[in-house]
Amino acid sequence: MRRVKAAVTALAAVLCASVGLAACSSGPSPSQASSTPTGNSVPLVAGGVAKGAKYLVYWDQNEEEDFLSMPSGIQGQLTPPWDPNGQMCILHDGRFVVGYDPTLPAQKNIGSAKPYKQPADGEELDEPNGSFSGQNLYVPGRFKMPGQSIGGDSPPTSNGVFNNNQTYTGCAVDSNGNVFGSDIATAQGAYPPPSSGRLVEWFAPNYTSYCIVYGPTTGGAGPHHTDGTGGLAQPGTMTLADNGDLLVPNVGTSSVLRFARSSMPPKASACPGGIYPRPKVQVSTFVKGLSFPAGIAKDPTCDCFAISSYIGDPAIRWVTKNGGPEPGRVSVPGETIAQLGTDANSYNPFGLAFAPDGTLYFIDIHVTCKDNMVSEGCGPADYGGRAMKVTFSGGRPSVPTVVHAGFDFPTSVTVCVSATQVCPYPTGKIVAPLSGPSENPSPDAGPPSNAPATAGFG
Repeated sequence: MRRVKAAVTALAAVLCASVGLAACSSGPSPSQASSTPTGNSVPLVAGGVAKGAKYLVYWDQNEEEDFLSMPSGIQGQLTPPWDPNGQMCILHDGRFVVGYDPTLPAQKNIGSAKPYKQPADGEELDEPNGSFSGQNLYVPGRFKMPGQSIGGDSPPTSNGVFNNNQTYTGCAVDSNGNVFGSDIATAQGAYPPPSSGRLVEWFAPNYTSYCIVYGPTTGGAGPHHTDGTGGLAQPGTMTLADNGDLLVPNVGTSSVLRFARSSMPPKASACPGGIYPRPKVQVSTFVKGLSFPAGIAKDPTCDCFAISSYIGDPAIRWVTKNGGPEPGRVSVPGETIAQLGTDANSYNPFGLAFAPDGTLYFIDIHVTCKDNMVSEGCGPADYGGRAMKVTFSGGRPSVPTVVHAGFDFPTSVTVCVSATQVCPYPTGKIVAPLSGPSENPSPDAGPPSNAPATAGFG
């Protein structure tokens, strides 16, 4: 199982092991960022049709993307195991982006035997039927995996592992179709998290030009200061405010940051060289005083937002569109550090999203501690991750119930409303989500070739 996405951490002085996981070069110019086909140069691969679906819920787990169709309750795989590991964001035509990094052999899932996508880390662009389009969104550089022709700007570790220095957790798509991704960088388990994180933007319609909107300003490798300091400190899953501002949970500041959309580049020509001038970015604190904030989502029933904390009480709280306490909602209780891992029925929310009727879906990364001792190693339980939901009556939440369980470190959940947008859906026979030991049927062996991955299902 890989634990490189989301960097779940706890106070190191209290937990002997961190809760959670487990740059760069001059590189080409933005116009040279990709030699792979783009969405404008290859036919769109259509998805199937979720008959009668009012909305669909998607979540990542153990490198696959699963779905739930409502109200039928049908569940299945959208994307079989092959790298997806982060928040999923849907484009207007039904394609979607999701964070990826190499599925390592030690994970022992089906995806570990498939070709590596290039470069090692970024946002993969997938078709409405769940297949890989052949194109990735990334920041170019000179650091390549063996046999690859496209490099990223983040160097590998001394052991040749790319996952620990760069990984995209959150995403958002603005009204222009531009894609934003939050890179946790080297925040892979340490507390306090390092300020090496980044906010990166890729521009529609081709997504071959990038802009580092906010990131490290000193130290690290190359002109991007990859693994340097001065950037974000473990950013989480993201959403947009009504005016297009970007709301980004940031563990290192115990807050949700607000990036003014009007201050960020609308197109690639506004970001020459791929690094946006820091003085132009208007950043404010949307909500402060949060415990390990991991995700934020708009609640359509109250014109307010819910924020998750994977450690702390409350686990999910509501705030107004201005960031103040929302009087019409009661929080979902959580567990403090002292309670961590002592109750098998507890939950640790990470990504979250709302259905149109206000039903809340969230991912439980399910932190446990050895022998229920907080002084022992704590982390997401093997096969302990769950997709869960909460309903409401008079603004009061129900006890969270399980949608599906038995996952290895899921992180994020996305809702697509079929009446308002094209929702990704598989073609052909529906394959049930893998869970429990069935997630890891493959031997501990990497792909048979170093040839870069091409479009399809691997």
